[in-house]
Amino acid sequence: MNDSNPLDQTRHVDVAVIGGGATGLSAGLVLARSRRSVVVIDAGEQRNRPAGHVHNYLTSEGVPPLELVATGRAEVESYGGQVVEGSVVTAQANGGDHPSFRLTLDDGTAIEARRVVIATGATDRLPDVPGLAERWG
Repeated sequence: MNDSNPLDQTRHVDVAVIGGGATGLSAGLVLARSRRSVVVIDAGEQRNRPAGHVHNYLTSEGVPPLELVATGRAEVESYGGQVVEGSVVTAQANGGDHPSFRLTLDDGTAIEARRVVIATGATDRLPDVPGLAERWG
């Protein structure tokens, strides 16, 4: 990262992506390939994590969800992006001449980002059909 003060433990990036599932990793990959400094923050709470396989995802039908995430992480990192494990506990917008966002993770890590992408996922809303919830995913 481009830390301007060596005593400052804040990571400075162009973009912080909150969410380390398929969408967050895709955003991180595009940004890293575009030569943006990017960190993807993954709380490890992908909704399909307990499922045996990914379905309806182009080129990845039948792949275990954790394998898809591992491949995505490797792709982001291969272009210089970073993936960190943790949850964002505070987010503060900073105005001024150089607007940014300061994120604090649950382990105390501070990240200063010029932009933030929120890719925290979806929640399934299943119809009230007997037995469907037990068989979903």
